Amino acid sequence: MRILSIVRKRYYGSSRAIEPMYLYFTQPLREMGHDVTTFDHYENNRTLGREASTRALAQKISEGGFDVVFYQTSGREPIETAALSDLSRRVCIVAWNSDDDWQWETTRKLASHFTFMVTTYRQIYAENRQKYSNLVLSQWGCLGMFDEWHRPKDIDFSFAGAVYGSRSGPCRFLKRHAGLMCFGRGARLVNLGLPYVRGVLKVSWLSGPAIDFSQINEVWNRSRISYTPMRGGPNGQVLSIKSRTFDMGLSGTLMLCEASPGLDEYYEAGRECITFESLEDCAEKAKWYLAHESERQRVAHQYRQRTLMEHLWTHRFRKLFLDLGLCARKKTAVLAKARG
Repeated sequence: MRILSIVRKRYYGSSRAIEPMYLYFTQPLREMGHDVTTFDHYENNRTLGREASTRALAQKISEGGFDVVFYQTSGREPIETAALSDLSRRVCIVAWNSDDDWQWETTRKLASHFTFMVTTYRQIYAENRQKYSNLVLSQWGCLGMFDEWHRPKDIDFSFAGAVYGSRSGPCRFLKRHAGLMCFGRGARLVNLGLPYVRGVLKVSWLSGPAIDFSQINEVWNRSRISYTPMRGGPNGQVLSIKSRTFDMGLSGTLMLCEASPGLDEYYEAGRECITFESLEDCAEKAKWYLAHESERQRVAHQYRQRTLMEHLWTHRFRKLFLDLGLCARKKTAVLAKARG
């Protein structure tokens, strides 16, 4: 199929680092044999402005002959998505929502602008599919392109990614009680034992710079155990299934994660991952598995095998194309289905 992916390319605005969403919506699709073109709606907004970038996107969709168009939503859209409403009746345009655990009240207002809207949250899907007939359920996946599971594990217990306000306290606790090492934006504060202060992430020499997705994967590949917080939202109050749940699945690390609702649909606790109920529980389990390497390897191996069998991005797209009726390329039937 001919596919247009409307995704942001630059990670944290860096000219050198690539945004994970860009990789998710290009690399696996090309592996599957699809012809993928991209449109960076954020960069176009920056260079052209909102109105001109909206016109440029509408023209690209209208004239591109695409079988399907994917659109990365954010809750603060860089283009006017209402301009896609009429096009979505002629071209299959699929919105992918990232943070419906706390942004659904914003993103739901965009549903009528697209042929389909994808959520990764089963509860959001169950509660809203009757009202929003074009709502579809999918899930994050694993790319597999950074797989180095044979790499020596020279980091015992780590967290890689942004250590923002709600993550800082737990990370500092786990550093004190289980030797957690942090990597990424805000990590230097944790490693120095300093508390998070609002606005400090803007001071990179103190808080530590952001690291790109390849560097995050390098940490996972080197880590015996990976601390995996599952809370989202501005204040970290909502337990959910985060993309890192699958991202690091082939690294050879053990996923030590919060017991989040719905996790058992993807991984079996005690066999393919280890869950914890409190920070004290997390610290004790980290220390136990560090002291029992054969058990750590057993769980990490099962985690990897389940990911390989069921949770790659290629698995996600094959199922999604079936759910959307795209495999047969019957555009009229697909659009009719979306309109109910």
